[in-house]
Amino acid sequence: MTDVVFSDVELRDGRKILYQGLNFTLSGGLNAVYGPSRTGKSSILLLASGHLAPTAGRVLIDGKRPDRRRAGLGPIHDLTPLFDTLSVQETILFQARLHKVRQPKARVAELIAQYDLHDVRSYRVKDLAHLEQFRTGLATALVHRPDLILIDEPERGLTNEEWEVAHGDLLRLTRDGHTVLMTTVLAQVADRCATVIELPGGEVRSA
Repeated sequence: MTDVVFSDVELRDGRKILYQGLNFTLSGGLNAVYGPSRTGKSSILLLASGHLAPTAGRVLIDGKRPDRRRAGLGPIHDLTPLFDTLSVQETILFQARLHKVRQPKARVAELIAQYDLHDVRSYRVKDLAHLEQFRTGLATALVHRPDLILIDEPERGLTNEEWEVAHGDLLRLTRDGHTVLMTTVLAQVADRCATVIELPGGEVRSA
């Protein structure tokens, strides 16, 4: 179980302050950053993964500065899309090699089986149905076995029935000891999470 601490965090985008004095602590479970578009939700994932540094304040993951190798960051819409012309298998294998996973092909096969992607393993990512895209993104985040999983708007494009499947995938990760932080624009999705950080105000509430 991974602890995530944001302490008086400020983040600026040029002259614009996305947030300041942001404080919250997560310890395990399924957690959400909730709010409308363009409020800096995805930036919180990037701060937690070490891809961004705060303008002020501190972000700590298990008491240490964020490390890209210790977090699993799924695709972020409009920023870090999947390589949609690669196949599912090629996409996950690319991430495995990027993270220097031992026996990468075996790890890819394990994740393809775990997320029921065998029948579509040779499909290009852009040709997948939304649930299969979600599961491919989840597999790329998990390929190097991180304890902290960061997912951007996993409900996007899913039907209610498909979201229940995806939600089950995320809950299983928490039962296996992962800390999961996701973003969402939907109140009904946020309400099913243990801790919710609401933007733009930065209010924190627990279930």
